[in-house]
Amino acid sequence: MNFQLLDDLDAVLDYAEADDKAKVIVLKANGKSFCSGFDLKESYYMTVPEGGWKYKNSYEILNKKIYAKYPRIFNFPKPTIAQIHGYCTDAGCYLQLLCDISVAADDAIFGHPAQKWGGAQSMPLWQFYLGVKKARYLLMTGRTITGNEAEQIGLVSLSVPREKLEEEVNKIANEIAQIRPDGVLHNKICMNTDLRMRGIDALFDYYGQMNRFSRFVL
Repeated sequence: MNFQLLDDLDAVLDYAEADDKAKVIVLKANGKSFCSGFDLKESYYMTVPEGGWKYKNSYEILNKKIYAKYPRIFNFPKPTIAQIHGYCTDAGCYLQLLCDISVAADDAIFGHPAQKWGGAQSMPLWQFYLGVKKARYLLMTGRTITGNEAEQIGLVSLSVPREKLEEEVNKIANEIAQIRPDGVLHNKICMNTDLRMRGIDALFDYYGQMNRFSRFVL
């Protein structure tokens, strides 16, 4: 995820939200992997701004260009499906966690190996979805797991053979598209409100704050 891709993600979400013909959003990659995280050479997260990282510029850059995307995708008013093959690690794994449904190739690779560098990761959904023990096992070791293993622990919705991936995603998307859009939206609002009552909004803010702080402390 470099500067351009992060900006394009905002643009495509704007477009999809405004298009009444779009019933379901599928997030997938046109390449050998879904996403391995932020571009190490040029991205809002990795590129040091002029004068170095300060708390104020970390808030302005990271909050607006990165962390604001997390609740936006999570609360997007149309169903979202992640179609995952290859590597889906670090911030790339954040993207699939934010989607309503995640379908992975059984040989896809998941995890947060960047945690081996230290610091705070910025996605509260790990412990929500996996439970404390499984989430901490992955986030404290930086180990990776396969798509099949990811399904078993709840990191993705389901895992299928790589050659069946697109077929299964299209099947799910078409099933959802047959449901009245207002009913789908109402259902998603209900489920997201349930998580908000458990504090998910505050956790998104808190994890983002801790991760911004680590940019100029570590």
